[in-house]
Amino acid sequence: MEEIIRAQQLIKRYVKNKQAEPALAGIDLSVDAGQLYGIVGPDGAGKTTLLRILATAMEPTSGSAQVAGYDVHKQPEAIRTRLGYMPQAFSLYPDLSVLENLRFFADINGVPPKQQKTRIDELLEFARLTEFTSRRSENLSGGMRKKLALACSLIHNPQILLLDEPTTGVDPVSRRELWQLLSKV
Repeated sequence: MEEIIRAQQLIKRYVKNKQAEPALAGIDLSVDAGQLYGIVGPDGAGKTTLLRILATAMEPTSGSAQVAGYDVHKQPEAIRTRLGYMPQAFSLYPDLSVLENLRFFADINGVPPKQQKTRIDELLEFARLTEFTSRRSENLSGGMRKKLALACSLIHNPQILLLDEPTTGVDPVSRRELWQLLSKV
């Protein structure tokens, strides 16, 4: 199989009280294309830090990583066009409506204007948000926010999807719905 993610000796240190505290200490990782891969560990283990590095939202202190064959240091833009990233924290614009958030993410991810309406309509139905297009995202329930964030991360048909604790903070019914949606991706 084709290797889609590779990390070698990834290290990330944060300076805290004038001392460098390791968040990642020599992570090696290999994920093949088409593989569902989970990163499990206690709070503070570095899971979010690792995902942020792979998503090119953060630079490692040392080590190397490639996503879809591109280097996270040298080719972050090439990675971003192939990657959907749903961070753990709510990443949408609260003052924008559901539809405005989807349009915004379509624009910044380079979805051609002629394809945007079709893709947005597909994702609204997929995420079961068609009735809420004019509702501001700050007024959505936790589960609906997560579904909108998932739809925004899928807007450009990414080759790779990184999800950082996608069901944290949602009720059991919304959690089940979100996992059902993810099984269709």
